[in-house]
Amino acid sequence: MLVRTLESLGRGTRTRGYRYIDRIRYVGAILRSALHYPATTRPLGLRVILNQIRFTAVQALPFLSTIALVIGVTVIVQAVAQRMFGLSDILGRILVTVVVRELGPLLTAIIVIGRSGTAIAAELATDGVLGETEAMESMGVDPLQYLVAPRVIGGAISVALLTIYFDTITLVGGSLFAWMLGEVSLNEYFSSLRLALQPSDLWITLIKGGLFGAGIATLCSYEGLIGGKKPTDIPQCVTRGVVASILFVFLVSTIFSLVLYA
Repeated sequence: MLVRTLESLGRGTRTRGYRYIDRIRYVGAILRSALHYPATTRPLGLRVILNQIRFTAVQALPFLSTIALVIGVTVIVQAVAQRMFGLSDILGRILVTVVVRELGPLLTAIIVIGRSGTAIAAELATDGVLGETEAMESMGVDPLQYLVAPRVIGGAISVALLTIYFDTITLVGGSLFAWMLGEVSLNEYFSSLRLALQPSDLWITLIKGGLFGAGIATLCSYEGLIGGKKPTDIPQCVTRGVVASILFVFLVSTIFSLVLYA
């Protein structure tokens, strides 16, 4: 019994190791495809990028706005409930630390995983089941150039912009709610934010959002492309893509926090 358990553990570890190595190779293949993109197909690739941005960013705005407002109100309520002395002085620092640097990028990425990551994995897995990916390869078309690279670029741009939008809605919504409660004036609120926000926060947010978007599109497209040949394999591909993307997002966020703030 013990020997079988050890064998199963070793087999699973080896399989996961091969999967991680294969993902690294996959990232390299995407970079090569993007760098050698044929000039004749660039307009088509640009159209795929724009479609991805429209689906990932534009169509997600109503739902993202609702979540951002809820988070802004929640943070203000929790801060006011503590009845902290000098709330107007530290409120900006709380919002920048909790929302701008951490919650904003994380929640935006998770929303994108639920909306767009699942769609990418399901679409590419469906193409594989229907044989469309093999048909493209037989015609000399690189699936990575047509199906993956534009989605990775579009995903990176979308999540970076959505993160800035999420932070903006959260801060503005929080300011209005704090003013309605009568705890902090708008002048004190924005003065506190101005002192807490640094130019580096904007660049870090954009970089983090771009990495999240590129990673989500890469991992979900990977699971979609290596999906099985049966329709019942499609949900499994989607699940693996979501799990890998969530793990990637939290790992990258942790690394950023350790490097920048530890």
